[in-house]
Amino acid sequence: PRVLGAAASRRAGPAARAAAPTAAGRRAFSGGIKILEDKNLAAEEMYWHQEDERLLKKMIENDASLDPRFQGLSGIADDSSCTLTDKVKLVFIKHGIPPINKALIADIVTLAGGSAGK
Repeated sequence: PRVLGAAASRRAGPAARAAAPTAAGRRAFSGGIKILEDKNLAAEEMYWHQEDERLLKKMIENDASLDPRFQGLSGIADDSSCTLTDKVKLVFIKHGIPPINKALIADIVTLAGGSAGK
């Protein structure tokens, strides 16, 4: 009769016990599954990234005003509802600079020919 599990390793000699699978052997296999799952997840993320990029390109082709290369000061300069101070703040924001330095903004407005209150 064939004995399985721990009883088999107790009855078997030292060579057979060394060849028996251990918990570490099972963990290594499950680690391989984890790597495969991570690989599949990465492949899926890459697919969706490429799909997003393709859709963005299609949107830009259909409406050139969405292209960041053509975004300039025209929209800011033509807006009559904004004061010169607001326009300077918008230019700062467009270039990634937070408009927190009020003295700098006032000096730029003065240089541009307007007053800080306009």
